[in-house]
Amino acid sequence: MNIHKTNRLLAATAITLAAVASTIAAAGTAAAERGAGDCISYSYEPGSMTTTVYYHNRCDVTRKLTIYRASNSPCDDGKIELHVAGGKKDNEVVRCGDVTQVVAE
Repeated sequence: MNIHKTNRLLAATAITLAAVASTIAAAGTAAAERGAGDCISYSYEPGSMTTTVYYHNRCDVTRKLTIYRASNSPCDDGKIELHVAGGKKDNEVVRCGDVTQVVAE
């Protein structure tokens, strides 16, 4: 095999790997759960060990955000209630169990 054919083969392989990586990355972001209440918008990508819930209160007053976990959580089956100040944008890392629902009030 000459050097030009080898270079073309390597270039074709690199392009194929880049396309596969791009497809995998796009598939990961497509699975994100998104929602909004009157004031709070949120998003999260469900995970089994940890899930990070991102939220933003677009109003001027404090609002409540409730995060529910799977009932078989190994740590604590309780819900997480956050009181989000007006204009605040932050995240909450939920450990030990799947997030099943987020409710913005």
